[in-house]
Amino acid sequence: MSDNLTALASENLNPSLRSLLEDVQRGHIRVPRFQRPFVWSDAQRLELLESIRDNMPIGSLLVWRTIKFKLAAFSNVGPHAIPPTVDVAPAVGWQYLLDGHQRVSTLLGLLLASVAPASTEQAIDDEIDWDIQYDLMDEEFVFTRKIQKKRTIHPLLPLSAVFDGRMVNRHMREIRKLGESQNWTDENLDEWEARADQLSYRFQQCRIPIVVMVTDDLGLAAKTFQRINSLGTPMDEAHLVAALTWTADFDLRERIAEMRDMFPEGWRRLDDGLFLQVCKGLSGLDMTKAGQTELVKKLAANRDLLERAGEGIRKAIDVLSHRAGVVHQELLPYSFQLILLAVLYASKEIKAEQETILMNWFWRTSWTEVFSTASFREVRLELETLRTLASTPKGASWKEVQPLPERFDFRLARVRLFVLRLTAMQTLLDEAGNHIDGRELLLRASRDALTRLFVAPRGASPRLKKLLQGVGNRFLIDPQRDTVLRERLKIGPDLSAEVLSSMFIDADMLAALRAGDLEAFLSRRAAAIALWDEKEQSIESQFGDGSSQPTLNLFEPT
Repeated sequence: MSDNLTALASENLNPSLRSLLEDVQRGHIRVPRFQRPFVWSDAQRLELLESIRDNMPIGSLLVWRTIKFKLAAFSNVGPHAIPPTVDVAPAVGWQYLLDGHQRVSTLLGLLLASVAPASTEQAIDDEIDWDIQYDLMDEEFVFTRKIQKKRTIHPLLPLSAVFDGRMVNRHMREIRKLGESQNWTDENLDEWEARADQLSYRFQQCRIPIVVMVTDDLGLAAKTFQRINSLGTPMDEAHLVAALTWTADFDLRERIAEMRDMFPEGWRRLDDGLFLQVCKGLSGLDMTKAGQTELVKKLAANRDLLERAGEGIRKAIDVLSHRAGVVHQELLPYSFQLILLAVLYASKEIKAEQETILMNWFWRTSWTEVFSTASFREVRLELETLRTLASTPKGASWKEVQPLPERFDFRLARVRLFVLRLTAMQTLLDEAGNHIDGRELLLRASRDALTRLFVAPRGASPRLKKLLQGVGNRFLIDPQRDTVLRERLKIGPDLSAEVLSSMFIDADMLAALRAGDLEAFLSRRAAAIALWDEKEQSIESQFGDGSSQPTLNLFEPT
């Protein structure tokens, strides 16, 4: 092997299952930390064992071999403690398992005895039952704890014996002794012994195809991993960056989790990758593309970079929550709005008195759907616009009017904008006439606060079905009160004119509903909401430069 592997090379190996597992146990093949933890269910593990017993293929593995990259790897695989990674690359290079973690963990945990107890690194393993044996009577793999609950005794073969014929024979002698007290016949014992031998033979003869990818091209390795995992849970950039920056005193993903836990309640599930995008913005890197190598260098040279990014995100969340009503991350029209604001806050380029004009930027980029494609050019332009606003505050008016989509889908930025405006209204009332704090309700109930009140009746027309999916069928109420509101609208007792008005309902709409014309009710209500929404757009766009009303809070009801 050359000292500097730059081209992709691959080797095809076909080792025995036992030798493969021993290589993993000894640390010759390691599981990198960007892999997801062990998540297989009991049923999946049993199915894997049955496949080997039945001589069925269980798929190949992919191993990445490199002499350049020493990645952070799990110190446990299943219940086994794995020796630390050596500092100097072995003759063949460091080897990392890119595909097959769940299968290897299952088989290593069940088939090999532990050389050393696992550490506490992966607490999840404490909840996994690794005690599975083979029931020679029923010819099935069983959890010992379950079989012990039965009143009858069955002949069980520990799976740790299947690689060693002598151990199989020893256990069969013990089963024969047990048989004397269980009235098992010689015929039974001979049959079970044959089954034990057959099971041991299948596992000893099992061979696992391995494709070894030999390259020092990190991007190629990452791209390969993402492709082979595209049908499962793909690796994201944060996993790989965390692996490449990991040290005994720094775990990027753990630190991100700690910072995220300090965010307001509705913002504690932000993706790890968003933190990295802010780090890129602070470092002058392209925020629109994955680029692990340069980012790893920046983080290695400046560990404070992640802390600055986290603080910038916290400040951006604070202003978006209090000034724009974005009390939950699901309401954010575009993630790049948070990212760019965080970059400026982390760079200390924003002062408190400038927040009104920056909120105008948020409103403009939302209405005009600037980040719909999130291209490099668009993102760079808006970052420069923000910086200009921060230094010489001057907004930009716009005339583009974006209609509400026919389908009310929270995934659409335009729908989130409507929700932000709606929840900012001070005139919201429930069916009893009590004031509704829209933002508090949204924080508590999330998207369920925008309740779909009516369902499609039998024989509904295509038009009615479409209207039922639209904004005309959405009501901002406590979701537990939807039945009460629906019945009062349809039957009574009548709601006050003030309550109906706050829900965009007039007397004609209510009359149509009570006459059984749900289609007319929804159509007219959707039109009323659209008119209000268009008016709001027009008002917002008039104050684009921020100069005519310097203290205007653009998210207060007009």
